[in-house]
Amino acid sequence: MLIEPDFSLKNYNTLGLNIRAKNCIRVNYHKDLSDLFNEKWFTKKFLVIGEASNILFKSDYDGLIIMMNTRGIEVAEESKDEIILNVQAGENWNELVNYTVKNNYWGIENLSMIPGKAGAAPIKNIGAYGTELKDVFVELKAFDTTSGEIKTFTKEECKFAYRDSIFKSVFKGRYIVLNIRIKLSKIPNPNITYKALHDYLGNVDVNTLKIGEIQDAINSIRSSKLPDPEEISNCGSFFKNPVVSSDIAEDLKSHYSDMPVYKVDAHNTKLAAGWLIEKSGWKGKRKDDAGVHEKQALVLVNYGNASGHDIYNLSVEIARDVYKKFGIQLEREVRVI
Repeated sequence: MLIEPDFSLKNYNTLGLNIRAKNCIRVNYHKDLSDLFNEKWFTKKFLVIGEASNILFKSDYDGLIIMMNTRGIEVAEESKDEIILNVQAGENWNELVNYTVKNNYWGIENLSMIPGKAGAAPIKNIGAYGTELKDVFVELKAFDTTSGEIKTFTKEECKFAYRDSIFKSVFKGRYIVLNIRIKLSKIPNPNITYKALHDYLGNVDVNTLKIGEIQDAINSIRSSKLPDPEEISNCGSFFKNPVVSSDIAEDLKSHYSDMPVYKVDAHNTKLAAGWLIEKSGWKGKRKDDAGVHEKQALVLVNYGNASGHDIYNLSVEIARDVYKKFGIQLEREVRVI
């Protein structure tokens, strides 16, 4: 177990923020967590990260950063029609998607190009283009930092919701995900219900679609709208799409006929945060090196030397103006540290 002091996180957060951690450890084996527990590191300040693709650091971190680097994809169960994969927390999510597409395992191809690691996926129930992790999730194993024990969480116990789980509320900061299990289909099961995906594919016969064609479409759509963190530092969608009552949505729609709305259930409707931000005049705007992406208003970017405070303050102004114009309170999807 190697603890690295005064560790630079500039290359370990997708916003490219020039911050440092008091201490850092790269976890390659589950035993490393047991060692940390025995040496009482979990009684002090600590933070677990994968690729920090959904974290905004406002300043240096005065504690221990734990990087999950455990790797491995194994077949846990398999039948004629289905397969269950056991995936270690440190596996890159997009590499996992590529693996499933290559092997014709259906279920997460719509989640292609989402940054981060597999262990972070259940924390916020990642989702995109009509698919969420919970749709394929079976269970996970996690390390309890208060007892040193390993606990299994079923899908029901994770209490998944839109970009949410029990690990963001009741158990926030307590458990460290070790691995996840997902159930995928060997039988073609294309999901092209999401409008942007359906429009991109056109009038194609859904029964003839190959899994690679869907992934290619997703990749093309994402690349056209979202900046690559390797080229422009960002952490993807900065705000959640707000869910409001259908009455509120209908009232807004009567004033803004071009406003996108997505029915959630009989009583609730999801709005497009990016549209709200764009109509509030923020798309493409920049304040020094902190800005709003020119193609996707939902993405805040660091053009070079922005600080965490610069990005955060920009988000405050955006949320204020959206509320002033629409009466809708935006909630950050990123975790602010």
